[in-house]
Amino acid sequence: MKSSAIKRRKDADLCILLIREELKSRKFFSHLHQAGLEGSIYQTDLNEAILTLLGITDPTNEVYDFYHRLMEKHSTELTPEEKDMTLKAKVVWRKLMMVRG
Repeated sequence: MKSSAIKRRKDADLCILLIREELKSRKFFSHLHQAGLEGSIYQTDLNEAILTLLGITDPTNEVYDFYHRLMEKHSTELTPEEKDMTLKAKVVWRKLMMVRG
C-alpha cells in the first residue's frame, strides 16, 4: 500500500473515532439537559477537527446545518453498544464524505 493510501486510511480512522466521540458527547449532554442540568460549557466541540479531516476547510452554512442535523439524528439514536457506536460513526462519516464531493 502506498504511503498516501495509508495516510488517507489513518485520517479516515481518526475521523471516525472523533465522530464517535462527538456522538457520545452529544448524547450525554442531551440527557443532562433533559434532566434539567446545564453543562454545555464542558461539551466537546470537535466540528472543526472532523470537517478538516474530511477535507472541508471552509464549510458553507448549508454544510454546517447538514452536519449538525446528521450528528443530532445519530446521537439521538445511539445505544450504549460498542458496535452500534462505531456503526453510527461510520454512517455519519460516509454521509459527510458524500457532502465533501
